[in-house]
Amino acid sequence: MKHLLKRLFQVSQSGFRRPNGRNSVLRIIALAAGTATGASLIGFDNGRGDFKTRISASISPQFSFPWLTKEELLPLGGDVALDKTWWKSGNSFSLLSPAWSNGLPDIKKEMSGEDGKDGRKCCHGCLGRDSIASAAASVGPAVVNISVSQGYRGMALGKSIGSGTIIDSDGTILTCAHVVVDFQSTKKVSKGKVDVTLQDGRTFEGTVVNADLHSDIAVVKINSKTPLPAAKLGSSIKMRPGDWVVAMGCPLSLQNTVTAGIVSCVDRKSSDLGLGGIRREYLQTDCAINQGNSGGPLVNLDGEVVGVNIMKVFAADGLSFAVPIDAVSKIIEHFKKNGRVVRPWLGLKMLDLNDMIVAQLKERDISFPNVSKGVLVPMVTPGSPADRAGFCPGDIVVEFDNIPISSITEIIEAMGDKVGKPLKVVVKRGNNKVVNLTVVPEEANPDS
Repeated sequence: MKHLLKRLFQVSQSGFRRPNGRNSVLRIIALAAGTATGASLIGFDNGRGDFKTRISASISPQFSFPWLTKEELLPLGGDVALDKTWWKSGNSFSLLSPAWSNGLPDIKKEMSGEDGKDGRKCCHGCLGRDSIASAAASVGPAVVNISVSQGYRGMALGKSIGSGTIIDSDGTILTCAHVVVDFQSTKKVSKGKVDVTLQDGRTFEGTVVNADLHSDIAVVKINSKTPLPAAKLGSSIKMRPGDWVVAMGCPLSLQNTVTAGIVSCVDRKSSDLGLGGIRREYLQTDCAINQGNSGGPLVNLDGEVVGVNIMKVFAADGLSFAVPIDAVSKIIEHFKKNGRVVRPWLGLKMLDLNDMIVAQLKERDISFPNVSKGVLVPMVTPGSPADRAGFCPGDIVVEFDNIPISSITEIIEAMGDKVGKPLKVVVKRGNNKVVNLTVVPEEANPDS
């Protein structure tokens, strides 16, 4: 043992710098450590600096190598496989002298993603060991199972099973309309009764307060003598493709089920899915959901609800869709203000413009106006508010209600619930002709 240490000291003092010099030093360290403590030699630096092979050693506290630098022990691009006992015991450590512990990164934190205090993430957006579990735990108590007896002319036809989320301690529950609305009478929302089961096993009779069939969002109310656990609503506009999310609910009537995945698309349009009617957008994820997940929350890693799980593609795995929570929040505001969702209707077919579409249209028609953004109107419904206002096919909306426009979403937001109110619109036509129009939106037929 003394001979090995003496040889190691001679190598370090002589400035051993042959291509494999560091390799030799590490071999000697490993042999010395193995002789002194019986540590296992798994491998050594392969001489290229990538440190793909590893050394795992446990050395007693009185053993140190003060003549070696941190760089000698941790080559660029390399890592060290540390024995698990290094974290648990103050009497053993792996190749790292206690004198260096304050100057080196906290490898434990980097490996686990923890901040060392509460066992959660080291920073906002980081995925730590407990990130998904913590997000699920924060929302879990507010997730409920909903069942509705279905019948036709007095005959029991089974039950509709779904999930929901308590969003207010007074017992307000967010869920899907198709879970709580009688499928035999979809044109009229019934203030029916539903059975609600909490995760702690308590059961309540709930009442369907509001439901919107177009968005497939409904609100159920239960009464409790004590405050109920409520989930926090986040913001879906911050979501990006690749963000981790957690889907919670009661698939196949299995209580307290959690699955995880990533956001695949943040603005999947209803037209992409072959769904007609009013334009809608969804969060697409690859979370595993099944029958019974409908109405359950989609949760981010901060434990905030960012969507309501609504449907999946049965013919494909990893294709599920949720209504973004920002859209849900607006629907809830409509419920509170009007008792229903008020949707202004213009009678326009619209298309977002981009550089590629503008270039193609200019190739086809040299009179196409010079625009870099706006919304193209390919068709106007006869007899509609837009038709009466003077809109023509081929118009490009560049300003709506005194707001510059670059997308259909901006027009929808500008309209809000302004039914019956005149709105100023600026459109461009062929040869850069600018026309000012005034349109008065009507409320869309709620049964259409």
